[in-house]
Amino acid sequence: MTKNKEKIGIELTKEQLRELLLAAMFYSWIRGGLADSKGEDFNKFEKSEEFLLKIAKENNFSDLVEDFHGGLVPSDKLSELVEEVIEEYEDDVFWHELITRLGKRDFWRSVTPGEKKKLDKEEWLPERVHELYEKYEKEFEEHGIDRLEILKTLKDFGI
Repeated sequence: MTKNKEKIGIELTKEQLRELLLAAMFYSWIRGGLADSKGEDFNKFEKSEEFLLKIAKENNFSDLVEDFHGGLVPSDKLSELVEEVIEEYEDDVFWHELITRLGKRDFWRSVTPGEKKKLDKEEWLPERVHELYEKYEKEFEEHGIDRLEILKTLKDFGI
């Protein structure tokens, strides 16, 4: 038997199984979504989730798993939790990326010759970039995207 095919046994509490199932669902959601967007087969990413659903079913954890058209699926409750966590995560990533990208953009637009020389020797951006991040973070906390503008007209976009 090859080393990666050897089976191991572990004992889990219901809470641990729930957390593993959630982790597998997040993994399947993210990897499956990426594979789907690239036109790749994403069924292999669902195997861990299916395996854990089977264990949940065998242990009568009906709040984690349901039978659906002859297969096992996460319960509505578990699926809703995954969707809530993913929405919260995506929201957090959106704001973090917006703040970071705008801060870096503005830093590079205003980099001084002294900072440029220092950057040639180091890989870290100077502390000033964090001041820009903080300014954007405060702006978005107070106003969301209400005051964010693109300085092109619809005509510039061909509309």
